[in-house]
Amino acid sequence: MSAVIYKFTKNELRFMSVINDSIKSIFEDHKNGPRIFALATADKKGIPNVVPIGFLWIANDEEVWVIDNFLNKTLANIKANPVAAVYAMGGENGKQCVQLKGKCVYETSGADYESAVKMAHSVNEAYPAKGLVKIKIECAFDTTPGPNAGKRL
Repeated sequence: MSAVIYKFTKNELRFMSVINDSIKSIFEDHKNGPRIFALATADKKGIPNVVPIGFLWIANDEEVWVIDNFLNKTLANIKANPVAAVYAMGGENGKQCVQLKGKCVYETSGADYESAVKMAHSVNEAYPAKGLVKIKIECAFDTTPGPNAGKRL
């Protein structure tokens, strides 16, 4: 079986997505509601993996960051196939949904990593904060049920 590595389509890459205020608001609502995000990856054969993530946040207008406390299969997937998708819901009555897709880098040193470790340890010193996954967002999609579901934002 040959490796199946997700490659973004020209349409997905045509407009490099910047995380706008609407998306930030949905993520903030999600963080204050269900609090656990869905992080999806796939291994080099294309077998998907979705995990619940608590330490996930929008770091800037282009990146979502994830602290690696207990990423095992997810980390192996990121190393073999460095793409991921993140899902959040929020907005009015928690009925707005968004999916972000991007390419990942994994850091275990540097200022950003140290900042992430400090944040994790401020919540609980026992968290290992082994690494920082930076997802450079390349596309965003409306995943709210209805006629716009699947449309690029």
